[in-house]
Amino acid sequence: MALSPARLLAGFICLLCLLRVTFHLGETTSGPLTVASVIAVAALQLPISLRGGRRPAPVLLPAQAVLNYLPLLAEAESWRAGGSGFVAASVLLVVSGPWAWSLFGLIALVEGTLAVALDLAPVQVYYAVVAPLNVGLMLYGLSRLTDLLDRVRRERSELAARAGEVERLRLWGYVHGLVVSSVSAVERLARRARREHDAEAARGAIRRAVAVAREALERVRSLPAVEEAIPVPSRDDDTRILRLATPILVITHVLFIGQSLFNFVADEGLDPGSGDAGYLVLLPVTFGLQFWHLAALRAGTRPRGPAWTLAAQALTIHAPLLQGNASGLVVSGFFAGVVLLYLRTPVSWPLSMAICGIAALEAWSTRGPGVAAYQLCSTLATALTVYGLTRLAALVTELRKTRAELVEVAALRERLQVGRDVHDLLGRGLTAIVLHGELALRLLGTDPGRAAEQLERVTESARTALSDTARLSAPDRRLSLAAETDSARAVLESAGATVRIDAAPVTGPAEPVLAVVLREAVTNVLRHSTPYECVIEIAVEDGRVRLRVANDRAAPVSNSVSDSVSDEPGTGLRSLRARLAAVGGELTTTRTGDRFELLARTPVDHENLTPTR
Repeated sequence: MALSPARLLAGFICLLCLLRVTFHLGETTSGPLTVASVIAVAALQLPISLRGGRRPAPVLLPAQAVLNYLPLLAEAESWRAGGSGFVAASVLLVVSGPWAWSLFGLIALVEGTLAVALDLAPVQVYYAVVAPLNVGLMLYGLSRLTDLLDRVRRERSELAARAGEVERLRLWGYVHGLVVSSVSAVERLARRARREHDAEAARGAIRRAVAVAREALERVRSLPAVEEAIPVPSRDDDTRILRLATPILVITHVLFIGQSLFNFVADEGLDPGSGDAGYLVLLPVTFGLQFWHLAALRAGTRPRGPAWTLAAQALTIHAPLLQGNASGLVVSGFFAGVVLLYLRTPVSWPLSMAICGIAALEAWSTRGPGVAAYQLCSTLATALTVYGLTRLAALVTELRKTRAELVEVAALRERLQVGRDVHDLLGRGLTAIVLHGELALRLLGTDPGRAAEQLERVTESARTALSDTARLSAPDRRLSLAAETDSARAVLESAGATVRIDAAPVTGPAEPVLAVVLREAVTNVLRHSTPYECVIEIAVEDGRVRLRVANDRAAPVSNSVSDSVSDEPGTGLRSLRARLAAVGGELTTTRTGDRFELLARTPVDHENLTPTR
């Protein structure tokens, strides 16, 4: 299974703690204070490394340093130089600026000085200097990468919101410019038609006004396509993560190679012709294949014949076992990390554990269970380091690719929302302009007085459309159900219909949703019928609101043999169904002869169920 960055880091810290505890338990001179100090230092490392973007408490580092060196004062015989990797990592994580790296180097210097003062062998002095540097860099790299990656993930929502805002502003600007210019032109043409004494000139002005309104209505119902890609904001953290991971991987490998070489040189029992010394020939091959695999992953590719190169690396490590030589197992943790990266999850983890287990079993057979446990923890910790630093860097590359997709999805979602808001707010006003304008054309030759009334209503509808356009970009665009009911009566009566309204007061979350439903229902009545009568009923029963809009003289449905039109709803009805479904409501439409009825039901109080991510 793939580990999350936080779990991988926590597991790595626990492994290092277990590694040191196992080592001290195997030492007859180690006292309980030393073991307790090791556990306490690791426990403090968890909040320092897993800080989740927050600065760690300033007292944690001094407390950790005191606990780390306390056994040196109280149980000097238990002290083992080279065990300050936790403190070294914390210095880099807590201290800022050049002081961090100066203190980091000072810890290695102190460890080396103490090793010399304790009259340790040269190989142990080298270990005392290198071990804090190695562990500190590994832990710092995993902690820093996890922190930065967590920050990138948390900023994804901000990135999506920013992309949506850019698209929303672009569309609002488009709609505002289109509607304002179109409706302003309609107003001018309507006033000109009312002033004209020549019937033909007035008819031409009205025709142009209707054409402008109809074109605007079509254009706001089909928002413009995205003409160019939305720019994706760059992230400085990406570069920092990639620059951080690779040097740490290289340095830790190089330090480990140095440790291995020093072990060989310092071992006085080696014979130049022994298998141990012969392993020096295989060591560069092993690490050559290691860097070959990691470089390919860093470049986002896979080397040719990975099965063969992995098998070759396995042979350089394990083949000497056939001659009873276990020297190659000291680098098996690096190979286990590559296996975790290259193979699929069902195979990689069992195989990596088997590689670590081989090293542990060999140590058990020659040096006992304590050393075996130490070897298992050490090998597994190395594998997690290789896997973690490489995988986290790869995740950054993946995030770079998904950012563009995230911006595109956020913009598309915003386009759908803006399109729905535009349809809800502007559809009826522009439809009313078209209907009143067409009616004025029909009445101009037979009843000039009524034609003038219709032109006045064109002007009023134009003002309403301009007001709705201004409300489109307002922070709170919620409609009032009571206001929509009054507006519905006025617009339907102006179209010559008799309107009967029986409306109970509705407040709370259901009100703005039903206001949108009522506005769209009345828009459909105006577009698809010339009603004599329209009935609007709003009732509250058992915690649910019921809105019913019914009208007669509905236009025939083409290519339909059924009285129900709910099977083939228009864009407006589909939008209403989506709105109601998001709040736990439902919408049905029925047709009987020339009578059409829309029925909406929704809870009075509801939770918006529309997905936001």
